[in-house]
Amino acid sequence: MRASRLQTSDFRHPSAWVYCLWSIVFGLWFLVFGLWSCEASGLLYSRLTDGFWQIWKDEEGNSTQLTFSSYDKRYPCLSKNGEVVYQTHNNFCFRIKEGKEEKLLEDLWPVRDLVPSPKGDLFVFSRFRTDLVDQSNLWIFDPTVNTRTMLTQDPGIQFQPSWSSDGQKIAYVAGMGPHSKEIFVIHVDGSEKKQMTNDKSNDFTPVWSPNGSKIAFSSNRTGDFELWVMNADGSDPGQLTRSAGLDTRPVFSPDGQKIAFTSNRSGRLEIWMMNSDGSDPHRWKEQEAPTCDPFWF
Repeated sequence: MRASRLQTSDFRHPSAWVYCLWSIVFGLWFLVFGLWSCEASGLLYSRLTDGFWQIWKDEEGNSTQLTFSSYDKRYPCLSKNGEVVYQTHNNFCFRIKEGKEEKLLEDLWPVRDLVPSPKGDLFVFSRFRTDLVDQSNLWIFDPTVNTRTMLTQDPGIQFQPSWSSDGQKIAYVAGMGPHSKEIFVIHVDGSEKKQMTNDKSNDFTPVWSPNGSKIAFSSNRTGDFELWVMNADGSDPGQLTRSAGLDTRPVFSPDGQKIAFTSNRSGRLEIWMMNSDGSDPHRWKEQEAPTCDPFWF
């Protein structure tokens, strides 16, 4: 009884009411704003629309078509200033500026894989040579002063670049011939190039985790294309997916806890999601048409 009277008197104390009130307010704040922040991130993606691949955006569960012109558009990204960039089937790169599609780097055609840096001040892209088959190098584009600088100068193909979260390094795919593509990392100034994989298979679509500690990628080293992840120094590669068919184009969620990717495990191209350790793979959402190329923002 004594303990009960003490608890009752403590609860009636003004400071106890203040504590309870703050607890309720904080709880409601977390419920509303915490959950909102978890749902506020969205996806850019490609969706087959009226016969062409168009760029779409999904934010808070609402999907919006961003492009409408009659040609295929793939691999969308979002720059720091909110501009959507993408490439076309014939190796032109575009951005959506003030609601209009604007061609970029037209004088360097053919170009592809245009990706903005985390700060948004630079772009990396792959420029293909028209005089040689399967020959390309990575370039850095500074749109402020319109400078273009060749980053790699190697034989074979270098493409599919991905920025590290600090903007200091770029992971990319390189190789010669159709049977072996490996993942490399290079500093943005062209120094300290390092080969990250060496398995004599095709390793594609590298992407950094938000904290820079991991690189996820797609590889056919086990027979078909599955998703893998390795440490940022190339060590300890581990397989994330095990499904028949194609799993490719991974991208980490902004908090690094999940991975979205493209898969045809259902019989057509669709966006799937899973935890960053490969658990709980599931279809992102029901779509009336094929979807692919997720970019999480």
